[in-house]
Amino acid sequence: MDYQEEVAIYGRPVKVTASLIGPDVLITVTGGDQPHLGVVTAGTRLEPLQTVQLQTHKEFYITESWSVRIRQVFKGNFFVVSGVHFDGLTKTELQAATKELELLVEGVIKWLNNMS
Repeated sequence: MDYQEEVAIYGRPVKVTASLIGPDVLITVTGGDQPHLGVVTAGTRLEPLQTVQLQTHKEFYITESWSVRIRQVFKGNFFVVSGVHFDGLTKTELQAATKELELLVEGVIKWLNNMS
């Protein structure tokens, strides 16, 4: 059973998915005006997180904060992949959107807790 949640942030769709792959989990956070793949953070409970950032993508704010939370409740390997782009937001709106994105990890954590 996979996890999926869709929300609107500033009227733009954002989609979160999580899929168990054996003992591991793949999580995606995409959306906004131009969904894409920009940053991936990989981790496991006892090793340092590893982030790959393509070009000038800044979604590491999301992938790394989510990874810190995921590793507290999940024993397997995980990948958090994100690509969310909002056109025309002010700096304040972008900061608020980032905070909303960070809160979406709670649904994934509840799902992971129910799966174990």
